[in-house]
Amino acid sequence: MAEFLWALRFLTIIPIRLGWEEEIQPQRTGVVMSLFPLVGLIIGLLLVLVYIPLVKLFPVSLADALVIVTFIVITGALHLDGLADSADGILGGWDASRRLEIMKDSRIGVFGVLSLLIVLGLKYLSFHEIGGYITTNSTFLEAYLPVYDSCAEKATILLMLPVVGRWSQVLAAGIYSYARNEPGTAWALINNTHLRHSIVASIVPILLAGFLLGEKGLIITAILAGSVLIQASYINVRIGGLTGDTLGAINEVTELLFLLLLYII
Repeated sequence: MAEFLWALRFLTIIPIRLGWEEEIQPQRTGVVMSLFPLVGLIIGLLLVLVYIPLVKLFPVSLADALVIVTFIVITGALHLDGLADSADGILGGWDASRRLEIMKDSRIGVFGVLSLLIVLGLKYLSFHEIGGYITTNSTFLEAYLPVYDSCAEKATILLMLPVVGRWSQVLAAGIYSYARNEPGTAWALINNTHLRHSIVASIVPILLAGFLLGEKGLIITAILAGSVLIQASYINVRIGGLTGDTLGAINEVTELLFLLLLYII
């Protein structure tokens, strides 16, 4: 329970008091990581609950934009910050040490700005236009939540989007080690995440994808797993491992890829 609450506090802005936070030993941080997709499911449920009144109050285009803004607020823009820092460093430095140095700089550069514009823009457009492109088990959502026919498909996507993003972080951390020498939160999370944690973390996204999207969902999760391997391998070549920022970048890219794959699978 402590590991789950730690993960929930780490990945969201939900104000949870963690007086026992220091009691979580470094070797238990792999367990924390394995619970990331479950936290993603909670975030997804919150997004669905927010989206339901939004589509009744506003035009669909505005409701879609507002729910993405809500997503950013709930997560404290944690992974978007990582995306921007990673883009600046990995694409802008001339060697691994310089790239890591750039990533620690609090200032945002051209690559960082472009990455945010591209990812957020494509996320909005792909989410906004998704209606009619997918077949979902919307009856499940309609049975337990007041989901209207006009937003059942998008509610399904909102439920899954945070799950696959946080799942990708666990997969990446299970492949490579931390790129920097100094210890810290990301150091403990990445270096103590192993194959068994990645396997446990895969349960929620695979079951959810299979149940809500059927065979298409399982195919997409397999492709996403392969994409995480490619992303993590590229980052490893550029900086010699992973950092907290790169996990955030992988999260954002995987979420976007998930939305795009819904159109072509």
